[in-house]
Amino acid sequence: MPNWIEHSESKFPPRVGILGPLEVRFAENSGSGVSVNGIRVRALLAALTAQLGEAMSTERILKEVWADNPPATDRKAVAVAVLRLRRVLDDRDGQWLLTRPSGYVLAIPPDHLDAARAERLVREGKAALTAGDPRVASQSLRHALAQWRGEPYADAHATAAVVRRTSELESLKCEAVQARIDADLELGHHQELVGELRSLTAANPLHEPHWLQLMLALYRSGRQAESLSAYMDVRQALAEKLGVDPGRPLQELHLRILRADAGLLYGSASSVSSQLLLAGRS
Repeated sequence: MPNWIEHSESKFPPRVGILGPLEVRFAENSGSGVSVNGIRVRALLAALTAQLGEAMSTERILKEVWADNPPATDRKAVAVAVLRLRRVLDDRDGQWLLTRPSGYVLAIPPDHLDAARAERLVREGKAALTAGDPRVASQSLRHALAQWRGEPYADAHATAAVVRRTSELESLKCEAVQARIDADLELGHHQELVGELRSLTAANPLHEPHWLQLMLALYRSGRQAESLSAYMDVRQALAEKLGVDPGRPLQELHLRILRADAGLLYGSASSVSSQLLLAGRS
């Protein structure tokens, strides 16, 4: 993501939320955000946040905001939409929504966009987990997940840019949930995780990493039979839906649980999965 542009003015840049209905805040702890009214204004803000810090041409804005129903006066319509969005952002002087020869740029600091904060926190959390600090990892990942208020761009039109960015953010959330559970498993919170993991596997029965986490959480909670039963559940789901067997890590985990392997009682699910994968190749 490009660096945001420094401004000489002392005015506090707005904070924009896209992880849910679009909203704008004007201070760190200002209570509820201001909702963004107007279909075109929401569409413009959504498009600009999808490529924060990068210029979007008038032609691209027309395609994203008006789709197949372009206005009769193209450039004037875009200029009016930009003016209205500046009012929403309390940016009448154009400090944050900039006009450039190549188009328009939303140039707020990255951390003033909730999605960018979430991305940073997920990176930090995963790095902490890799570095062997599950407590910091869990905290960072929880803060990342707290950025979500609902579905990304919940009240914006599903334009090409929004659909692409929404898909990226949904994948990011899944990644954050999985890594946070890994950290909590390493911290010994296996009993507290069982209910959450049962819900996750029920919602997405073909996602094997959550099944591996569930089996580990059950086994570490002294529920060996339930852990083995979970393996049978995922094996049946994969066979019925995809016609395949569970992957090597799940198969190896099943065998080690059958042997009541004490080596499974420690570590994150990802580290155990790596060990199981290596064991399966030896």
